Amino acid sequence: MYIPQLKERFGNNLVFTTKEILLFYRESEPSIPSPTVNWRVYSLVNLGVLIRIGKGKFKLGKGSLYIPEVDNSVIKISKIVHEKFPFIKYCIWGSSSIIEFGHNIPRTNIVFVDAERDSAESVFHALKEEYKSVFYRPSKDLYDNYINELQGVVIVRALVSEAPLQLIKKVPTVTIEKILVDALFDEEFEFLRGNEINHVFINAFDRFSVNISKLIRYADRRRKKPEILQILKTNNLAANNELLP
Repeated sequence: MYIPQLKERFGNNLVFTTKEILLFYRESEPSIPSPTVNWRVYSLVNLGVLIRIGKGKFKLGKGSLYIPEVDNSVIKISKIVHEKFPFIKYCIWGSSSIIEFGHNIPRTNIVFVDAERDSAESVFHALKEEYKSVFYRPSKDLYDNYINELQGVVIVRALVSEAPLQLIKKVPTVTIEKILVDALFDEEFEFLRGNEINHVFINAFDRFSVNISKLIRYADRRRKKPEILQILKTNNLAANNELLP
């Protein structure tokens, strides 16, 4: 896909278009059809080489797609959920996905199972049969006074519809966009409030490609779009992005 040449060509461009990418490829392959270029663009976005910032508009990314850790314990939980609820949408991820982006975050060992709202409680009861420390939407007091002291905790939560997910080792899990939005708003991550959440966003943007369109869309699904726009502006994380007012 001529990635080094692509980066060299558009390295000084804050924003470039699908048409410009098409012209770039036709310099080397004059007869390349538009659908093939569109497929390459789609692949480059998935690889983190390009970041889609608007309809037909892109900028260069860091080329590093965030892949959360999916260990054997997560794979085992996913198999249980899939076998007992084969038709529901869910994702599984660990608290380590948040910890790696912070500065002063307490080490916790929690696996989150986010399942469709109508099925989440049933998923909780199914996992309760297999694991000792399983909780369904626990209160903040329960977190502070009990859960944080335990090991091997599984927490079942409701999955927001259209949450951005990815499949790793056949396990549906989170994208970096979901992690950031959840970290900002969910009470499970109350310990990030204050300046720590800024560190999380800055470190995530510095190390990986973040799809701002996807980030804002998910925040909007949670009715939190103004708040996500504010943290992007505060930390200068989306300069020159047309999605920001």
